[in-house]
Amino acid sequence: MGISEVSEAVQKNNVKEVVLHFTDLSGQQHSLWVPAELFSKVAEDGIHMDGSSVAMVDISKSDLKLMPDLETFIVLPNLFSQKVARVVCDIYEPESNKPFKLDPRFVLKKAVEDAKKTLGKHVQYYTSSEIEHFLFRRNENGDINFLDQGGYLASAPTDAGADLRLEITQNLRSMGILVEKHHHEVPPGKYEFNLAYANALKMADTIYLMKFIIKLMAAQRGLIASFMPKPFHGQYGCGLHTHVSLIDDDEKRNLFYDARGNFGLSKIAMHFIASLLLHSRGLSALASPSVNSYKRLVPGWEAPVYISWARYNRSVLVRVPPGKGLRTRLEYRPTDGSCNFYLAFAGILLAGLDNIKSKIEPPQPIEEDIYEMTEKEREERGIDVLPGNLGEALHEFSRDKWLRESLGEAFCNKYVELKTKEWREFNSSVHEWERKRYLDV
Repeated sequence: MGISEVSEAVQKNNVKEVVLHFTDLSGQQHSLWVPAELFSKVAEDGIHMDGSSVAMVDISKSDLKLMPDLETFIVLPNLFSQKVARVVCDIYEPESNKPFKLDPRFVLKKAVEDAKKTLGKHVQYYTSSEIEHFLFRRNENGDINFLDQGGYLASAPTDAGADLRLEITQNLRSMGILVEKHHHEVPPGKYEFNLAYANALKMADTIYLMKFIIKLMAAQRGLIASFMPKPFHGQYGCGLHTHVSLIDDDEKRNLFYDARGNFGLSKIAMHFIASLLLHSRGLSALASPSVNSYKRLVPGWEAPVYISWARYNRSVLVRVPPGKGLRTRLEYRPTDGSCNFYLAFAGILLAGLDNIKSKIEPPQPIEEDIYEMTEKEREERGIDVLPGNLGEALHEFSRDKWLRESLGEAFCNKYVELKTKEWREFNSSVHEWERKRYLDV
């Protein structure tokens, strides 16, 4: 889409404001609003913002430039009092056309280009995510409660979120975003949207748009939409399982599929699985990047704790869902809604590519329920576990030479610095559990 097409869409839809979206390293989405009549100048020259205020750079060199990616320009449905369009921005150095290397979107773009050098220039990295979220309502005391007490595939009226999901789905379809299915998930007040497959950059852009719309539309109904991995102790958490495949768009061929291979998987797919398992402990810092992520990643709640793979077993880290040909894919299950999706997608791709050349084979798939195994049985099967907390994950990420080299030292150093600060803040905070345990009243 060029600037002339954008200008035509602005006039045709009577757009008054354009919201410029970008994310920081932690995955927080930020918005900068500009009048529609000035957008063409912003699209040409970019617009500056304070990078230090979003923890991207130090205050001594804080200016960064946002450059709209016109391919992401989209007119939003009627969510505001005026007509609004949205565009995703790349981040650049302030006085040049040089990309800012800590921009999460740049990190993903670079990972995709690096993959093409190994796999071929027509090979595209496709992803899709199961977008899970909770809906809460505040009571008269200000406490938050689940919107309903429904279970897996509950029907209305037990599924109290159905009407909101229908509105969200209709709004997404009006923007050309196909929701293939949506439903109530296993725990109370939890819901899921499944999107049609797309290349990883477009999928990450779309997930952030969905989070923006879901939160906004829920708030307009007096509800709270949350993607928090584990809101309550003793309850199910909220993941965001990520499906990935490598497809040669020129030949219309899925590099993960081989009808004659084990389980219908190609050698590339098997090596990709082996590599994902090998780097999974370091990859946790990107896929499960919050303190709260590791409250979800505990045994007994259908969360992927054990480093293993399977076709049907949902207690493993990597699953191979049903599907042949172009539908063959791998499901990486640890990702959750607190991650930066650009970084998580980049990390999964780069982790999986490490052994494409060295051709390491994965272990045998584990189809038994790993949660029911004893520790000794898991040790005998060589089943390791993911890090138990963010601090451990950051340590594993820091010592993963392949991930650091692939993602870039500058990015990795800044990311570890920010996340280590988060981990230290948590450790120095006093929590209600401690008062109940130690106050001695």
